[in-house]
Amino acid sequence: MRFSDLIGNDALKASLVKMVESGRTPHALLFVEQEGMGAAGFAVALSQYLNCKNHVPSDFGGDSCGECPACRSHANLAWPDLHFAFPVNATASLSDADKKRPVSRLFMAEWNKLLKSNPYFSEHDLAEAIGIENKAGNISVNEAKEISDTLSMHAYDSDYKVMVIWLPEKMNMEASNKLLKLLEEPQPGTLFILVTRQIEKLLSTIVSRCQIVRLQPMEQYQLAEVLAAGFELDEADAMSYANLAAGSYGRAKELISGEESFTEADELLRSLLEEALKHSLAGVLAVSENLTGLGKEAQRRFCIYAENYIRKIFMMSENVPGISYTKRQEEDYIKSLAARIKPTFYQKIIGALDTAIAAIDGNVLAKLVFTDLCNRFYLYI
Repeated sequence: MRFSDLIGNDALKASLVKMVESGRTPHALLFVEQEGMGAAGFAVALSQYLNCKNHVPSDFGGDSCGECPACRSHANLAWPDLHFAFPVNATASLSDADKKRPVSRLFMAEWNKLLKSNPYFSEHDLAEAIGIENKAGNISVNEAKEISDTLSMHAYDSDYKVMVIWLPEKMNMEASNKLLKLLEEPQPGTLFILVTRQIEKLLSTIVSRCQIVRLQPMEQYQLAEVLAAGFELDEADAMSYANLAAGSYGRAKELISGEESFTEADELLRSLLEEALKHSLAGVLAVSENLTGLGKEAQRRFCIYAENYIRKIFMMSENVPGISYTKRQEEDYIKSLAARIKPTFYQKIIGALDTAIAAIDGNVLAKLVFTDLCNRFYLYI
Protein backbone atom coordinates (compact mmCIF):
# COMPACT_ATOMS: atom_id res chain seq x y z
CA MET A 1 0.00 0.00 0.00
CA ARG A 2 1.65 3.21 -1.18
CA PHE A 3 0.99 6.72 0.12
CA SER A 4 -0.37 7.58 -3.33
CA ASP A 5 -3.07 4.91 -2.89
CA LEU A 6 -4.54 6.87 0.03
CA ILE A 7 -6.84 9.87 -0.26
CA GLY A 8 -6.23 13.08 1.69
CA ASN A 9 -3.65 14.19 4.27
CA ASP A 10 -0.99 15.03 1.67
CA ALA A 11 0.93 17.16 4.19
CA LEU A 12 1.08 14.18 6.54
CA LYS A 13 2.39 11.93 3.78
CA ALA A 14 5.21 14.39 3.09
CA SER A 15 5.96 14.70 6.80
CA LEU A 16 6.23 10.93 7.28
CA VAL A 17 8.53 10.60 4.26
CA LYS A 18 10.83 13.32 5.55
CA MET A 19 10.84 11.71 8.99
CA VAL A 20 12.15 8.49 7.47
CA GLU A 21 14.67 10.31 5.25
CA SER A 22 16.05 12.20 8.23
CA GLY A 23 16.69 8.98 10.15
CA ARG A 24 14.60 10.27 13.07
CA THR A 25 11.82 7.68 13.09
CA PRO A 26 10.70 7.33 16.75
CA HIS A 27 10.00 4.01 18.40
CA ALA A 28 6.29 4.84 18.82
CA LEU A 29 3.81 6.87 16.77
CA LEU A 30 0.24 7.59 17.82
CA PHE A 31 -2.04 8.24 14.84
CA VAL A 32 -5.16 10.13 15.91
CA GLU A 33 -8.02 10.07 13.42
CA GLN A 34 -11.73 10.43 12.99
CA GLU A 35 -13.51 7.39 11.62
CA GLY A 36 -12.95 6.80 7.93
CA MET A 37 -9.66 8.67 7.46
CA GLY A 38 -7.63 5.56 6.71
CA ALA A 39 -5.00 5.66 9.46
CA ALA A 40 -4.50 1.89 9.25
CA GLY A 41 -3.64 2.35 5.58
CA PHE A 42 -1.19 5.13 6.47
CA ALA A 43 0.48 2.76 8.94
CA VAL A 44 0.98 0.13 6.23
CA ALA A 45 2.21 2.76 3.75
CA LEU A 46 4.76 3.98 6.29
CA SER A 47 6.01 0.44 6.93
CA GLN A 48 6.26 -0.12 3.18
CA TYR A 49 8.23 3.10 2.69
CA LEU A 50 10.57 2.18 5.55
CA ASN A 51 11.34 -1.19 3.99
CA CYS A 52 11.26 -0.32 0.28
CA LYS A 53 14.74 -0.69 -1.26
CA ASN A 54 14.01 1.78 -4.06
CA HIS A 55 11.76 4.35 -2.45
CA VAL A 56 11.30 7.70 -4.13
CA PRO A 57 12.77 10.61 -2.11
CA SER A 58 10.64 13.53 -0.97
CA ASP A 59 12.02 15.86 -3.66
CA PHE A 60 10.52 13.58 -6.32
CA GLY A 61 7.17 12.69 -4.79
CA GLY A 62 8.12 10.68 -1.72
CA ASP A 63 6.70 7.18 -1.99
CA SER A 64 7.66 3.52 -2.09
CA CYS A 65 8.44 2.06 -5.52
CA GLY A 66 5.57 -0.44 -5.50
CA GLU A 67 7.63 -3.07 -7.34
CA CYS A 68 10.38 -4.41 -5.07
CA PRO A 69 9.86 -7.57 -2.98
CA ALA A 70 9.09 -5.53 0.15
CA CYS A 71 6.44 -3.50 -1.71
CA ARG A 72 4.82 -6.57 -3.25
CA SER A 73 4.77 -8.28 0.13
CA HIS A 74 3.25 -5.23 1.83
CA ALA A 75 0.60 -5.01 -0.90
CA ASN A 76 -0.55 -8.48 0.18
CA LEU A 77 -0.08 -7.65 3.88
CA ALA A 78 2.36 -10.53 3.97
CA TRP A 79 5.57 -8.75 5.03
CA PRO A 80 6.90 -10.94 7.87
CA ASP A 81 7.92 -8.00 10.06
CA LEU A 82 4.58 -6.17 9.87
CA HIS A 83 2.19 -7.19 12.64
CA PHE A 84 -1.32 -6.14 13.69
CA ALA A 85 -3.40 -6.18 16.86
CA PHE A 86 -7.05 -5.06 17.01
CA PRO A 87 -10.22 -5.50 19.12
CA VAL A 88 -11.72 -9.00 18.96
CA ASN A 89 -14.09 -11.25 20.88
CA ALA A 90 -15.15 -14.89 20.88
CA THR A 91 -17.12 -16.22 17.92
CA ALA A 92 -18.91 -19.49 17.20
CA SER A 93 -16.27 -20.45 14.64
CA LEU A 94 -13.47 -20.61 17.22
CA SER A 95 -12.47 -23.71 19.14
CA ASP A 96 -13.52 -23.94 22.78
CA ALA A 97 -9.97 -23.13 23.87
CA ASP A 98 -9.71 -20.10 21.57
CA LYS A 99 -13.10 -18.80 22.70
CA LYS A 100 -11.60 -18.34 26.15
CA ARG A 101 -8.58 -16.42 24.82
CA PRO A 102 -9.53 -14.71 21.53
CA VAL A 103 -6.66 -12.75 19.97
CA SER A 104 -6.07 -10.99 16.66
CA ARG A 105 -3.97 -13.83 15.23
CA LEU A 106 -7.13 -15.93 14.95
CA PHE A 107 -8.81 -13.34 12.70
CA MET A 108 -5.88 -12.24 10.56
CA ALA A 109 -7.33 -13.50 7.27
CA GLU A 110 -10.49 -11.41 7.79
CA TRP A 111 -8.45 -8.37 8.87
CA ASN A 112 -6.17 -8.57 5.82
CA LYS A 113 -9.09 -8.93 3.43
CA LEU A 114 -10.86 -5.93 4.93
CA LEU A 115 -7.79 -3.68 5.05
CA LYS A 116 -6.77 -4.49 1.48
CA SER A 117 -10.26 -3.85 0.12
CA ASN A 118 -11.01 -0.72 2.16
CA PRO A 119 -8.31 1.11 4.20
CA TYR A 120 -11.03 3.49 5.46
CA PHE A 121 -13.04 0.80 7.26
CA SER A 122 -15.02 1.48 10.43
CA GLU A 123 -15.12 -0.39 13.71
CA HIS A 124 -18.50 -1.74 12.61
CA ASP A 125 -16.93 -3.03 9.37
CA LEU A 126 -14.32 -4.95 11.34
CA ALA A 127 -16.89 -6.36 13.76
CA GLU A 128 -18.95 -7.54 10.81
CA ALA A 129 -15.92 -9.03 9.05
CA ILE A 130 -14.84 -11.13 12.04
CA GLY A 131 -18.37 -11.98 13.14
CA ILE A 132 -18.79 -10.07 16.41
CA GLU A 133 -21.46 -7.53 15.39
CA ASN A 134 -23.40 -8.07 18.63
CA LYS A 135 -20.38 -8.03 20.95
CA ALA A 136 -17.93 -5.38 22.01
CA GLY A 137 -14.42 -5.93 20.69
CA ASN A 138 -11.56 -5.57 23.13
CA ILE A 139 -7.80 -6.00 23.38
CA SER A 140 -7.04 -8.26 26.31
CA VAL A 141 -3.92 -9.04 28.29
CA ASN A 142 -3.62 -12.23 26.20
CA GLU A 143 -3.22 -9.99 23.14
CA ALA A 144 -0.66 -7.85 24.95
CA LYS A 145 1.33 -11.01 25.76
CA GLU A 146 1.24 -12.03 22.08
CA ILE A 147 2.49 -8.56 21.10
CA SER A 148 5.37 -8.94 23.57
CA ASP A 149 6.24 -12.43 22.31
CA THR A 150 6.12 -11.33 18.68
CA LEU A 151 8.40 -8.36 19.23
CA SER A 152 10.90 -10.41 21.23
CA MET A 153 11.79 -12.34 18.08
CA HIS A 154 14.42 -11.17 15.59
CA ALA A 155 13.29 -9.36 12.46
CA TYR A 156 13.20 -11.55 9.37
CA ASP A 157 14.28 -9.18 6.65
CA SER A 158 13.93 -5.63 7.95
CA ASP A 159 15.56 -2.91 9.95
CA TYR A 160 12.22 -2.50 11.75
CA LYS A 161 9.62 -4.79 13.24
CA VAL A 162 6.41 -2.79 12.89
CA MET A 163 3.51 -3.40 15.28
CA VAL A 164 0.25 -1.68 14.37
CA ILE A 165 -2.25 -1.57 17.25
CA TRP A 166 -5.65 -0.48 15.97
CA LEU A 167 -7.89 1.17 18.58
CA PRO A 168 -5.66 0.75 21.66
CA GLU A 169 -8.40 2.51 23.65
CA LYS A 170 -10.11 -0.91 23.62
CA MET A 171 -7.39 -2.30 25.90
CA ASN A 172 -8.33 -3.19 29.45
CA MET A 173 -6.16 -1.86 32.26
CA GLU A 174 -4.00 -4.98 32.52
CA ALA A 175 -3.27 -4.93 28.79
CA SER A 176 -2.63 -1.16 28.86
CA ASN A 177 -0.06 -1.57 31.61
CA LYS A 178 1.69 -4.32 29.68
CA LEU A 179 1.76 -2.13 26.56
CA LEU A 180 3.16 0.73 28.63
CA LYS A 181 6.05 -1.48 29.75
CA LEU A 182 6.78 -2.38 26.11
CA LEU A 183 6.81 1.30 25.17
CA GLU A 184 9.07 2.14 28.10
CA GLU A 185 11.56 -0.60 27.25
CA PRO A 186 11.22 -1.13 23.48
CA GLN A 187 13.14 -3.87 21.70
CA PRO A 188 15.79 -2.46 19.33
CA GLY A 189 14.48 -1.89 15.81
CA THR A 190 10.83 -1.85 16.89
CA LEU A 191 8.28 0.66 15.63
CA PHE A 192 4.89 0.85 17.34
CA ILE A 193 2.09 2.54 15.39
CA LEU A 194 -1.01 3.04 17.52
CA VAL A 195 -4.20 4.14 15.77
CA THR A 196 -6.78 5.78 18.02
CA ARG A 197 -10.06 7.63 17.63
CA GLN A 198 -10.39 8.44 21.33
CA ILE A 199 -7.01 9.59 22.61
CA GLU A 200 -8.60 10.74 25.85
CA LYS A 201 -9.32 7.10 26.75
CA LEU A 202 -5.65 6.09 26.60
CA LEU A 203 -3.41 6.11 29.64
CA SER A 204 -1.62 9.47 29.72
CA THR A 205 1.63 7.59 30.26
CA ILE A 206 1.10 5.70 26.98
CA VAL A 207 0.36 8.93 25.12
CA SER A 208 3.44 10.60 26.58
CA ARG A 209 5.71 7.90 25.15
CA CYS A 210 4.43 8.33 21.59
CA GLN A 211 4.94 10.97 18.95
CA ILE A 212 1.42 12.15 18.14
CA VAL A 213 0.37 12.37 14.49
CA ARG A 214 -3.07 13.81 13.77
CA LEU A 215 -4.88 12.99 10.54
CA GLN A 216 -6.91 15.94 9.33
CA PRO A 217 -10.34 15.92 7.64
CA MET A 218 -10.36 17.00 4.02
CA GLU A 219 -11.68 20.39 3.08
CA GLN A 220 -15.27 19.81 2.07
CA TYR A 221 -14.85 21.23 -1.43
CA GLN A 222 -11.84 18.95 -2.01
CA LEU A 223 -13.71 15.91 -0.75
CA ALA A 224 -16.70 16.85 -2.91
CA GLU A 225 -14.43 16.95 -5.98
CA VAL A 226 -13.06 13.49 -5.17
CA LEU A 227 -16.56 12.09 -4.63
CA ALA A 228 -17.96 13.66 -7.78
CA ALA A 229 -15.17 12.13 -9.86
CA GLY A 230 -15.07 8.76 -8.12
CA PHE A 231 -18.80 8.10 -7.79
CA GLU A 232 -20.20 10.07 -10.76
CA LEU A 233 -22.18 12.45 -8.55
CA ASP A 234 -23.38 15.89 -9.50
CA GLU A 235 -21.91 18.86 -7.65
CA ALA A 236 -24.81 19.32 -5.20
CA ASP A 237 -24.99 15.67 -4.17
CA ALA A 238 -21.20 15.42 -3.84
CA MET A 239 -21.14 18.48 -1.58
CA SER A 240 -24.01 17.10 0.48
CA TYR A 241 -22.16 13.84 1.12
CA ALA A 242 -18.90 15.70 1.83
CA ASN A 243 -20.68 17.86 4.41
CA LEU A 244 -22.44 14.90 5.99
CA ALA A 245 -19.14 13.02 6.24
CA ALA A 246 -17.38 15.97 7.95
CA GLY A 247 -14.35 15.69 5.68
CA SER A 248 -13.90 11.92 6.12
CA TYR A 249 -13.51 10.08 2.81
CA GLY A 250 -14.27 6.73 4.39
CA ARG A 251 -17.48 7.98 5.97
CA ALA A 252 -18.57 9.59 2.70
CA LYS A 253 -17.80 6.39 0.79
CA GLU A 254 -19.83 4.43 3.31
CA LEU A 255 -22.78 6.81 3.05
CA ILE A 256 -22.79 6.64 -0.74
CA SER A 257 -22.49 2.86 -0.93
CA GLY A 258 -24.69 2.14 2.09
CA GLU A 259 -27.94 3.71 0.94
CA GLU A 260 -30.02 1.23 2.94
CA SER A 261 -28.68 2.36 6.33
CA PHE A 262 -28.70 5.95 5.08
CA THR A 263 -32.40 5.64 4.20
CA GLU A 264 -33.21 4.01 7.54
CA ALA A 265 -31.69 6.90 9.47
CA ASP A 266 -33.57 9.39 7.28
CA GLU A 267 -36.91 7.66 7.83
CA LEU A 268 -36.42 7.43 11.58
CA LEU A 269 -35.42 11.07 11.88
CA ARG A 270 -38.34 12.28 9.79
CA SER A 271 -40.73 10.20 11.89
CA LEU A 272 -39.22 11.61 15.08
CA LEU A 273 -39.47 15.21 13.86
CA GLU A 274 -43.06 14.79 12.66
CA GLU A 275 -44.23 13.09 15.87
CA ALA A 276 -42.54 15.79 17.94
CA LEU A 277 -44.10 18.55 15.84
CA LYS A 278 -47.51 16.94 16.41
CA HIS A 279 -46.72 16.89 20.16
CA SER A 280 -47.40 13.16 20.18
CA LEU A 281 -45.48 11.73 23.11
CA ALA A 282 -46.66 8.21 22.25
CA GLY A 283 -45.38 8.64 18.68
CA VAL A 284 -42.02 9.98 19.88
CA LEU A 285 -41.59 7.06 22.28
CA ALA A 286 -42.45 4.61 19.50
CA VAL A 287 -39.54 6.01 17.47
CA SER A 288 -37.29 5.69 20.53
CA GLU A 289 -38.18 1.98 20.70
CA ASN A 290 -37.16 1.55 17.06
CA LEU A 291 -33.85 3.30 17.73
CA THR A 292 -33.24 1.16 20.81
CA GLY A 293 -33.56 -1.95 18.66
CA LEU A 294 -30.76 -0.92 16.30
CA GLY A 295 -27.17 -2.07 16.68
CA LYS A 296 -24.74 0.22 18.46
CA GLU A 297 -23.03 1.42 15.29
CA ALA A 298 -26.37 2.13 13.56
CA GLN A 299 -27.47 4.11 16.63
CA ARG A 300 -24.31 6.20 16.48
CA ARG A 301 -24.75 6.80 12.76
CA PHE A 302 -28.32 7.92 13.33
CA CYS A 303 -27.15 10.59 15.77
CA ILE A 304 -24.46 11.84 13.40
CA TYR A 305 -26.94 11.86 10.53
CA ALA A 306 -29.46 13.75 12.68
CA GLU A 307 -26.89 16.43 13.56
CA ASN A 308 -26.10 17.06 9.92
CA TYR A 309 -29.74 17.02 8.86
CA ILE A 310 -30.70 19.48 11.60
CA ARG A 311 -27.87 21.73 10.45
CA LYS A 312 -29.50 21.79 6.99
CA ILE A 313 -32.82 22.82 8.51
CA PHE A 314 -31.13 25.54 10.55
CA MET A 315 -29.33 26.97 7.51
CA MET A 316 -32.59 26.99 5.60
CA SER A 317 -34.31 28.77 8.49
CA GLU A 318 -31.54 31.40 8.42
CA ASN A 319 -32.15 31.98 4.70
CA VAL A 320 -28.71 30.71 3.64
CA PRO A 321 -29.69 27.67 1.54
CA GLY A 322 -26.46 27.89 -0.44
CA ILE A 323 -24.47 26.49 2.48
CA SER A 324 -27.08 24.02 3.68
CA TYR A 325 -25.84 21.48 1.07
CA THR A 326 -29.36 20.21 0.67
CA LYS A 327 -30.12 17.72 -2.08
CA ARG A 328 -32.65 18.89 -4.64
CA GLN A 329 -35.10 16.09 -3.80
CA GLU A 330 -35.22 17.04 -0.10
CA GLU A 331 -35.22 20.83 -0.43
CA ASP A 332 -38.99 21.38 -0.24
CA TYR A 333 -39.36 19.18 2.82
CA ILE A 334 -36.49 20.84 4.67
CA LYS A 335 -38.01 24.25 3.91
CA SER A 336 -41.29 23.09 5.40
CA LEU A 337 -39.52 21.89 8.56
CA ALA A 338 -37.67 25.18 8.86
CA ALA A 339 -41.00 27.03 8.81
CA ARG A 340 -42.44 24.87 11.61
CA ILE A 341 -39.53 24.51 14.05
CA LYS A 342 -38.88 27.23 16.63
CA PRO A 343 -35.44 28.95 16.61
CA THR A 344 -34.42 27.75 20.09
CA PHE A 345 -34.61 24.09 19.01
CA TYR A 346 -31.36 23.80 17.07
CA GLN A 347 -28.69 24.53 19.66
CA LYS A 348 -30.44 22.53 22.36
CA ILE A 349 -30.97 19.42 20.25
CA ILE A 350 -27.41 19.39 18.89
CA GLY A 351 -26.21 19.34 22.50
CA ALA A 352 -28.58 16.47 23.24
CA LEU A 353 -27.31 14.52 20.23
CA ASP A 354 -23.69 15.07 21.30
CA THR A 355 -24.61 13.72 24.73
CA ALA A 356 -26.29 10.69 23.14
CA ILE A 357 -23.20 9.90 21.05
CA ALA A 358 -20.99 10.06 24.15
CA ALA A 359 -23.43 7.79 26.01
CA ILE A 360 -23.44 5.26 23.15
CA ASP A 361 -19.63 5.23 23.14
CA GLY A 362 -19.73 4.75 26.90
CA ASN A 363 -22.02 1.69 26.60
CA VAL A 364 -24.93 3.33 28.44
CA LEU A 365 -28.13 1.29 28.17
CA ALA A 366 -29.66 2.13 24.78
CA LYS A 367 -33.21 2.40 26.09
CA LEU A 368 -32.15 5.13 28.52
CA VAL A 369 -30.19 6.98 25.83
CA PHE A 370 -32.97 7.08 23.27
CA THR A 371 -35.88 7.58 25.62
CA ASP A 372 -34.08 10.68 26.89
CA LEU A 373 -33.05 11.87 23.42
CA CYS A 374 -36.49 11.47 21.86
CA ASN A 375 -38.12 13.13 24.85
CA ARG A 376 -35.86 16.13 24.26
CA PHE A 377 -37.02 16.34 20.64
CA TYR A 378 -40.58 16.43 22.02
CA LEU A 379 -39.73 19.15 24.58
CA TYR A 380 -37.46 21.39 22.49
CA ILE A 381 -39.23 21.50 19.15
